[in-house]
Amino acid sequence: MRRIIFIILSVLLVSSSFSQLNVVCTTDILADAVKNIGGEAVNVSVLMGSGIDPHSYRASIGDVRAIFGADLIVYSGLHLEGKMTDLFAKFEKLHIQSIGVGDLLDESELIVLSDKGDLHDPHIWFSIAIWKRCSAFIAEKMIEMDEVNADDYRVNLDQFIVELDKLDWETKKKISEIPESARVMITAHDAFNYLGRDYGIEVKGLQGVSTASEIAATDLIVLADFIVENQIPAVFLENSVPMRNIEALIEAVRAKGYELKLGGELFADSMGTPGTKEGTYIGMFEHNIATIYNGLKE
Repeated sequence: MRRIIFIILSVLLVSSSFSQLNVVCTTDILADAVKNIGGEAVNVSVLMGSGIDPHSYRASIGDVRAIFGADLIVYSGLHLEGKMTDLFAKFEKLHIQSIGVGDLLDESELIVLSDKGDLHDPHIWFSIAIWKRCSAFIAEKMIEMDEVNADDYRVNLDQFIVELDKLDWETKKKISEIPESARVMITAHDAFNYLGRDYGIEVKGLQGVSTASEIAATDLIVLADFIVENQIPAVFLENSVPMRNIEALIEAVRAKGYELKLGGELFADSMGTPGTKEGTYIGMFEHNIATIYNGLKE
């Protein structure tokens, strides 16, 4: 009898050690952090994959089904997901927990968008310092929910932080090689303000922080004048934003007798294709910095 009880307890312990935390993430960038922290102890689903624009995203029936099977929802917050956050709040009543990492940050860390100070730039993943803190928020929540794998989460977080520190050092070194006068990047929308703030790059976007905003003809002309006057060499595409606005800018600059080249494609609101180097946060960030460097160094 004791032998049978011992076998049953052993099976239960083994089963519990392989139990997975089901996590639904709104973006693939968040999913990368969860995977780095959770390893094999988590099962991760993503609502918005590579090339998806979160500013205009609308939840589908499939998203709702995925959330129903989740233990935890991880979202960016700071209004990036719009009204989807109301949906997450409703699921809290069904004991499906959620965490909006951006909403946990101190306002002093954020870039303010409005005179009232009530709106902040949601593209926080382009500050490595902020992303380290967001990763820690995620780890704390997972540890709270899954004590069995808590030690693994702590070890994995520490390792991820080491990798992010290395990425930060490499980024500073690369940007320092671009002449200060050339550190101006023009993009389709203002997704890179945190990158600019942290690494001393002046960032100008055709649109605001949301891709849903419209471009005024006067804004296009003002930006074209700025490019010509400052001899800006390149403009950058984004993987989640249509090219038509960039094409309009290039034509406006050409009409003034100046040729503006395409500096390459940047990953803005999502990462690259899963399974590729750019399909990870670190690989995506390295790609962006290399593209910016090659576009501006001349």
